Parts: sequence; structure tokens; C-alpha cells
Amino acid sequence: MRTRQAAVLSRDELLLARRLADYARRAPVAVMLSALSAMIVWNLAPSGALAAWHMLSAAWLLIVGAVSGARIWQARRIDALTIDFGYISRQAQMAEWLAYGDALCWAGCLSLIGSVLDYPARVTVCILLIGMLTTSAITLRSMPRVGISLTVAFVAGGVMATVLSGPVSDFVNIPIMTLYAAVVMYCFRADAAVYEARFHAEFEVHESAETIQLLLHDYEAQSADWLWRVDHAGCLVGVCDRFGEAAALPPPEIEGKELVSLFRPGPAREHLSHRLLRREPFRDLTIELADTADESIGGRWWMLSASPREDGTIRGVARDVTAARRTEQRVAYMAHHDGLTGLANRFLFGETLAGQLARQRRSDQCALLYLDLDHFKTINDTLGHSCGDLLLTEAARRITSKVKGHDLVSRLGGDEFAVLLTRFRDTEEALAVAERIVEAICEPFRIEGQKLNISTSVGVAFFSGTGGNSDDLLRQADLALYAAKARGRGCFARFEPWMEDRERERAALESDLRSAIREGQFALHFQPLVKIDSGEVAGFEALVRWDHPTLGVVMPGEFIPIAEDTGLIVPLGEWILRNAIMQAATWREGLRVAINLSPIQLRSPRLMSQLVTAIAHTGIDPGRIELEITENVLMQESEANVALLHKLRELGVRISLDDFGTGYSSLNYLRSFPFDKIKIDKCFVADLEQREDCQAIIRAVTSLAGTLGMDTVAEGVERKEQLDWLRQAGCTEVQGYYISYPFNIEELSDGRPLDSEREHWRSAIRHLPSAA
Repeated sequence: MRTRQAAVLSRDELLLARRLADYARRAPVAVMLSALSAMIVWNLAPSGALAAWHMLSAAWLLIVGAVSGARIWQARRIDALTIDFGYISRQAQMAEWLAYGDALCWAGCLSLIGSVLDYPARVTVCILLIGMLTTSAITLRSMPRVGISLTVAFVAGGVMATVLSGPVSDFVNIPIMTLYAAVVMYCFRADAAVYEARFHAEFEVHESAETIQLLLHDYEAQSADWLWRVDHAGCLVGVCDRFGEAAALPPPEIEGKELVSLFRPGPAREHLSHRLLRREPFRDLTIELADTADESIGGRWWMLSASPREDGTIRGVARDVTAARRTEQRVAYMAHHDGLTGLANRFLFGETLAGQLARQRRSDQCALLYLDLDHFKTINDTLGHSCGDLLLTEAARRITSKVKGHDLVSRLGGDEFAVLLTRFRDTEEALAVAERIVEAICEPFRIEGQKLNISTSVGVAFFSGTGGNSDDLLRQADLALYAAKARGRGCFARFEPWMEDRERERAALESDLRSAIREGQFALHFQPLVKIDSGEVAGFEALVRWDHPTLGVVMPGEFIPIAEDTGLIVPLGEWILRNAIMQAATWREGLRVAINLSPIQLRSPRLMSQLVTAIAHTGIDPGRIELEITENVLMQESEANVALLHKLRELGVRISLDDFGTGYSSLNYLRSFPFDKIKIDKCFVADLEQREDCQAIIRAVTSLAGTLGMDTVAEGVERKEQLDWLRQAGCTEVQGYYISYPFNIEELSDGRPLDSEREHWRSAIRHLPSAA
């Protein structure tokens, strides 16, 4: 269907244009056959005819030749592609009139010449007429009136020739000729009807195709999708502008290229090639383009769907899914990586570790480094979470810089990190990595203009061979981490089998501790606090002991950390507080009782009520109660804790700062709250005879405390030399084994031992100025 004519002409006008075009293409054959038949008929004329008859025959031949020539000339000049319907109509009428003229000539010829021909000549003429009718039926089917007019002419000439020349017996041929003429004309009309129906069907198909094409063009213009088509060889054909725009290439450049050549090699491209080769339909195949201009922003991705067609092509639709793909990749990245540091998260680390252990062969080995930042929570709470985040980010960078590119570094959460080493020669190389990480973290950090010093503790666990379990390896590395912390932090420790035994013992001790609190298996011991100038006992520090039914006496260093980790310190601390105050109420006036408070206890909402109840129940002077807290209390939720300390002070209770100098920003804490006493940690007292820095710290503390109106007590005094030096330094009180070991309740009365063997205490006290 010609596009220009279809856009201008109506359906009926298009039908006439189609008829005229077919006539112009096929009419010359029928016309030349007509002229040739005329020459044959002219030669069949009897030689004995009159000269006038011969002249008439020659004139007929010339007329037929002229008409045939005119018909051929007119057919060749017809413009079949014109959109001028007036021209089309005129040419169709001219073609019909010329055909009528040719038919009239044949009718006259058959009437005159047929009457004088002999029988063989008539047979020849009949053969020629049958040939002409057959040719007309084939070549002139587009214009049935031309074929019908020729049929009518042949029959009319035959009837006239029969009437003029034949005997009466030949008249029987007239009905036969008429019947066959009617049949031939019916066939012309029926064939014309089929021709017209076919045209209308093609016209409707064309209209539907145009509608579909318009819809497809509109779809491509409005939608994010575009259409594509490949031939039997998988090469693109009919590339549209939308496809070229999406591929960032001109359509002529893409035309004829293999579709698979546009995409990056990989499993998806192989799948596409397989489907095209086997002509199989597929849906939603996501594939990456090969010609990404900027690799830094990631590739471009298309989603293809297609199905084969009967003509050998494969047609499909494509969509750019780059944005969705990048979103999916981002979501997948976020699901497997830490948002702050960019390291692998716990999930990805667990998957990788499990995969490594599953793939390991008998000769393979791997190492797991488990580490956290020492005292990170203190910095995070003191300087703020933004500072803590920057510290974690820098720590992650330092850790990553100390391992190889194929090793996996992960942030498991908080300040916990893990490193998986898979390619190392021996255990010493893996331990060297742990040492490099410790050294890197110990280097000062510069965060928001502040210089921060922290350390890290690293636990190292190894696994060789097959059949490893990731949970077991993580637990072993965790135990090694605890061992590193027990060694003083800022170091690494390798897992040893005894650590598991120790962990089992700790778990058993935790279970027993819960039972001990319920059954009251604890006892209080008291260690004297002695005034260094007068030698008088100022009070006692309450120390708890666990009377284990099978292990015997368990010291606080064994079970207090467990109680703090499990939260059991709250009920245990309440028991200590209640019983220590109850015992102190039986002492003579003036003696104080010092009770240690855990940071967890201080956060307990029952602390104030428990203290008020104990004071009210015993009637003790609140000034005789001295609560000892560590610097960690002020580092954690400092504003709330300082407010609670002021409430305790309003109650009349004394507040002492324990282990002074072992934490951070101690001077700031002295400014934030007016403590009654500062306790100098025993780590400074232990080496004061040999280390001048310890002496300088103690002098600074005693001087500072004196200026602020606070007492000082030095704990851990175990030698006479230490006592003498502390007296000269201006320390207010002392405490330690050189003065006295802790005693239980039964050994105390009025602040002195009840047994007759007092010499081990008095021998120490006699070194004090007031000792008798």
C-alpha cells in the first residue's frame, strides 16, 4: 500500500488507482497478443476473395494495429504513483474506451471475415479467440469491464459470422457460444469481486498496521521502553531512533551489528546469545552494556524481553534499568557494609568466614583477629558521638592499611572490629599483622583539633584444615581478646586451649553467683583507714568476700567483674550497702564506713531509696557514710550522675573519688563536683620509692586536694618507706597491708580487733606518731 496515496485518497479511489496500476503493468501483453492474433486472422483470408474485400481486411488490420499501439502507449504513460484522482479517473476511462474500440474492431472482423473462412481457418480463429480470452482473464482481472467487452465482441462476431455464412444446422452453436460467454463474464465478475475483497483486506491490514505503528511510536516516545528486532543471524534490523539514543550510538552505526556485541561479556551475555541462537523467548533479562563511558559511576544496564516471529526475526522490547540496578546495588552494599566506615558488616563477615572455612582444604589455614578500642566508650560519652564516629572511621582506616588487599576487615558493631587473614606463610606472619594493628592504633589521633590517645586489644585465633565452624573460631578469638585485656590492654593475645577452660569456669562461677546472692553466701570484711598524723582509725572500708561452698573464699577480683557484666552487681551492691551501714551503726561515733559503688549501681533507680531506708532503719549519722566512686561514673552520663551525687551530698553522705589519676580528664571532674576525699591509686604508691614520676603525681594530688579542701588517702601501703614518704608528702590517710589486713565482722569491736593477738596490727600502727 503506497503511503502517499493512502494518506490522500479514499478507499474507493485507492481501489481504482490499484486497478489502473495493475492494468498498466499487464495490459501490454494482452494488447500485443491481440495485434498478433489480428495479423494471423488477416493471413487466413481466402486468396480468391474480391479485391475490395482484401482492402477492407487490410484496413481492419491497420485499425487494430493503431488501437493496439494506442493502448500500449497509454498503458506505458500511466503514472501509477500519482495522488491526482482526476488523472487516475481519466486514464481509467481512456483505457476502457480504447479496449472497447479494440473489441468493436474484433466484432466487425469476425462478422465479415468469419463468414468467408473455411472450416480449418475457423478452427484456427477459435483457438486464437480462446487464447485471447484466457490471456485477458489473467492480465486484465483488475479491470473486468475490459475483459467483458472483449468477450461480448467475440461472441457477437461469432454469432454474426454464423448467421451470415453458415447453414441452419450451424445455428445450434449460437446458444453454446452465448452460454459460454455468460460463464466467462461471470468468471470475470467473480474474479473482480475476489480482487476487490483482497484489496479491502489489504487496506484494513494497512490501516491496522499504521495504527499499531502510530501506537508504537507514541509508546516509544512516551515510555521508557523501546523496541528492537534482529534477523535470523542475531543482527539488528530496523533500528529506531529511540534505540540509538538509548545505546548512545547513531542508528545507522548500529544497523546490522550483532545485538550481543552491545553488551559486556559475562553469563548474562552468554544467556542472551544462547536464546537468540536457539530462537527461544525470554523475559526480563538484565544485562550490562559494554560501552560505559565513565566506569567510576558504574555500568549501564538494560532489561530485555523478546519472542521469535514466523518470518525468522526475533522482536523484543528493551528498558534502561540503570537507576534501579544502582539502587539495588546500593541496597545490597548497605546490607553488607557498615554505613560509617565502609567496612564489611557482621553479616558479610560471617558469610565470608563461613565460606572460607567450607572451602578450606587440608593444607589451608586462616586467622581471625578480633579487636576493640580500649576505653572507647569513655571518649564517646565524654567528647560526643560525632567525635567517636570520626575516631572509629580513622581507626578503620589504620586497620585496613595494615593488612593486604585480599584480607577482609569488618566492623562488627560499636568499637569492635574483625580481620580475616587467609594468605600467610605461618602463624608468626599473622601475629605480626596483629602487632602492626596494635602499634597503629596506639599512635595519637587528631580528632576535631583534639589529640586523643587510645589503644586496642587484639585476640587472635587460628584454624587449619577442613571442617571448621565460624562460631567456634569467633568464640576463640573473643576469648583471646579477653586475655589481651587481662594482660593490661594495648596488646594482642593468641588463643590457647586453657582459655576455654577458664571461660567454662567463669560461666560456672556466674551460675554459682546467682545462687550465692539468693542464699546469702557473702560476708563483709573491713580494712582500717588510719590518719597518718595521729595514728587514729578514721574508719573502715567495706570489702566483700564470697564464701563459696566448694571453692572456699573467692576474692572480689574474681566475681565483681562477672557481677558487673551480668547486672548482678545491683542486688549484690544493695546487700553490701545495707549490711555495711548496719554494721557501722554499731561502731563508736566518729568512725566512718567507706562503701564502693559501681557505675551500674549509680544508674539504679533504687539506690537513693535503699540508702535512705538504711539510714532511717539504723539511725546512723549520714556523715559517717562515705561512698567511693571511680572516674568512670562521671564519664558515663556525667550530667545525670553529677546531679545524683549532689542529691547524695544533700543527704549528708560523703563522696570519695576512688582510683584517682587512672582515667581521663580527672581535673575536670574535681571541678564539676566537690568531692570530700581523693583516693590515690595503689599503682602510684607501689613504685614511689623508685619512680620520680609517681612521686610527682602524688605530690600534685595532695597539693591540689589541700587547696580544694579535700582529704587524701593513699591505698596499697605495704612498706615502711612508703608510709614515711607519704607522711612527708602531706597525705591525710593511709590504707594497706602494712597498716592492717581486712578483718571480718567478728574481729571488730569499737574499731579494734577483738582477739588477743593484736601485735600484727599494733606493730604497724606504732610507726605512726601517736602510737604508744
